Amino acid sequence: MEDLKPVETLTPYEAARMIHANAEYIRAGLRSQRLPFVNFGSATPPKKPGGKWSYNIIKSKFLKEYAGIIEGVNKNENSK
Repeated sequence: MEDLKPVETLTPYEAARMIHANAEYIRAGLRSQRLPFVNFGSATPPKKPGGKWSYNIIKSKFLKEYAGIIEGVNKNENSK
């Protein structure tokens, strides 16, 4: 059996910086599932009242599907 590689994740702040947006835009979009390509991550509500939401943003999916970036290179730059 092959060893599984750990999945790289991003915080809402890191994801927002990549697309020049506010971290709350990412958080709210994940909570409401209203971002254009919300399949790059998920939001989990707090278990207790007043607790914090948890966010899971898969870096490779975010870069590919939302930001249009693969390994730091914009897709549009490759199509010139």
